[in-house]
Amino acid sequence: MITNKFGYSIAEIPCNTEEMDAWVDTLDIDSMLSEEFTFSLCKTSAGVQPNKNIDFVPLLEMVSVHMQTYVNTFNPLVELSVDMSSPWVNVYEKGGFQDVHDHQGQGNFDFSWSYVHQPGDCHIVFKNRNVTNSDRTLSELLKEYETIFDYVPHKIDKGTLYIFPSSMFHSVSPNLGETRRITFSGDIKLRREEENR
Repeated sequence: MITNKFGYSIAEIPCNTEEMDAWVDTLDIDSMLSEEFTFSLCKTSAGVQPNKNIDFVPLLEMVSVHMQTYVNTFNPLVELSVDMSSPWVNVYEKGGFQDVHDHQGQGNFDFSWSYVHQPGDCHIVFKNRNVTNSDRTLSELLKEYETIFDYVPHKIDKGTLYIFPSSMFHSVSPNLGETRRITFSGDIKLRREEENR
């Protein structure tokens, strides 16, 4: 399912959890993690040495199939290849969250993805980066304006894959439950096919 929100296309895709669960069971996730923000109760494997030793091929193969379908909805004008960054895992303990951010970064990425292995009691929130102070004032007067700030996807279950433009602001709401939230994420750069020849 693709939702158009704030001028962006967000894919919410249910995936085969059995295959991914079997792969995740081969990982020692806790040994991969470091503190991301000491105040957020969110740990990550991004940039940590053990993350570089993980065979992410099963996960990347699954994401790649859905990414190709997603990109095709934009009606490509040329043949494209997809370069995928090394993924990472985020783990949110009770109370864990992530503040608003995007994924463009130094790699000038085009699209990003996040796979929900274990949802916890929280969810991703997509943000409208074009909201103005006037919009916030109008939201106190006009009901239609209440929905222009945040978008919580319809699917927040285990096994959901989100694909979205890297420039899109997003966050993760605080985990209200005892069960940890575990997600895998990565970034994507599109290139003309002939650049790889």
